[in-house]
Amino acid sequence: MVTKFSKAKFLIVTFLISSFLVSGVLQASSTNFPQEKQTKKEATTKQDKSSSKEQTEMKNSDKAELICIVTGEEADPELKVEYKGKTYYFCCKKCIKKFNSNPEKYLNSKN
Repeated sequence: MVTKFSKAKFLIVTFLISSFLVSGVLQASSTNFPQEKQTKKEATTKQDKSSSKEQTEMKNSDKAELICIVTGEEADPELKVEYKGKTYYFCCKKCIKKFNSNPEKYLNSKN
């Protein structure tokens, strides 16, 4: 009878210790998760604000600025060159090289 009681006591103690450890791990992981998620959310919010600002600036700029000055095709907003205080957009890197070699040629043909 003593051995059955000892086995039962051992199993109960083992179960309680295991439960305690598992609940501690779960609690620790759930406590850290919202902080990470909040940080990612803050980063996303900052990106959204900056991209909104860029979109607003592009909407306010002339539609002609979003046309490649070399080919007349739609320009990539990231491919741009500043020349004499004005920003010009291009459809590809080849067009940037052509423009840089003789900017006045393309500015005169624009007018």
